Amino acid sequence: MSTNAATSIAAPGTRRTSSPFAPLKVRRTFEIIVELIKSRVFSGEYHPGDRLPAEREFARMLGVGRPAIREAYRALELIGIVEIRKGNKGGAFIARRDHRTVTEALSDLIRLRQISMTDLTEARVVLEKDVAELALRRVGPEEVARLTACAEAAIRQSRAGITSTEENLRFHVLLGEMSGNPILAMMLTSTLDLLRLFIRAAAPKPEVSLDNAEEHRLIIDALQAGDFGRLWPILRDHILRSNGALMELARQSPLPGSIARAGERDDSNRWPGAVRSAPPNL
Repeated sequence: MSTNAATSIAAPGTRRTSSPFAPLKVRRTFEIIVELIKSRVFSGEYHPGDRLPAEREFARMLGVGRPAIREAYRALELIGIVEIRKGNKGGAFIARRDHRTVTEALSDLIRLRQISMTDLTEARVVLEKDVAELALRRVGPEEVARLTACAEAAIRQSRAGITSTEENLRFHVLLGEMSGNPILAMMLTSTLDLLRLFIRAAAPKPEVSLDNAEEHRLIIDALQAGDFGRLWPILRDHILRSNGALMELARQSPLPGSIARAGERDDSNRWPGAVRSAPPNL
C-alpha cells in the first residue's frame, strides 16, 4: 500500500468509505522487544533468576537505542515478568513468579469495588473444597504436626490478648500446600491475601481469632480421621461463618475506604442463612 493510500484511509476529518482494509498499527520498538523476551521466557530459554543483558549491551545486540530497552524492561516489570534490582549487582532479572502478582491485580479490583466479600467467600469455598480433598489423601504425621503447631500458636496468642490473624491465615495456606498442587496452593494463597484486606478493615478482637483457631482443631481431627464426608462440612461451615462475620464487621467499620465497604453487595442467597447469620469466627 502506498503512503498516499494509507494516509487517505486514516486521515482525520475525512469521510471514511467502506474498505476491505483497516488502518495499519505500527508497533513501537519496545513492544517488539517485550514480545521477544516473553517468547523466550515461555519457551524455557530464560528461567526465573536469569539476568538479562545490560541496557547498553542489549541495545547493541538488537541494533536499537537504549531508551527502547529501558522502556521494554519497565513494561515487563509492570506485568511481573522482570524484576529490576538496583546496586552494583543490580540489573534486569527474570522474576520468580508467585502468588503476589495475582494478589496485586485482584486487590486493585477490590479497591475498585469490582470484587465483593461474597465473591471472595465463594472462591474460598470452591478452592478449599478441592484443596481439602487432595490434602486428605496426602496428610501424614508431619503435616498434622505443622497444622497443630499453627493452631496452638494462634490459641496462645489469642488468649494472651493478641489477635492471631497471621497464624489463622497460615493454617489455610498450609492446607493449600498439603494439597500437593502448586496451582491450587497459589490461588488459595492469593485469595487469603485478599481476605487480609477485609480483616484489616474489620479489625477483629482476640476472642474472635480464638474462636477461629479452636475451629481449626476440629478440622485437624477430621483430617486425621481421613473422612472427607466429615471434613468438608466442618471446613465449609467454618469458611461461611468466618467470612460472613467478617463482612458484617467490615460494614460496621469506621474506616472510610472502599475495602470496608467492599462487601456491600448482598449476594448472601448463594448460601441461604449461612453468611448473614454467621457468628464471629474470623
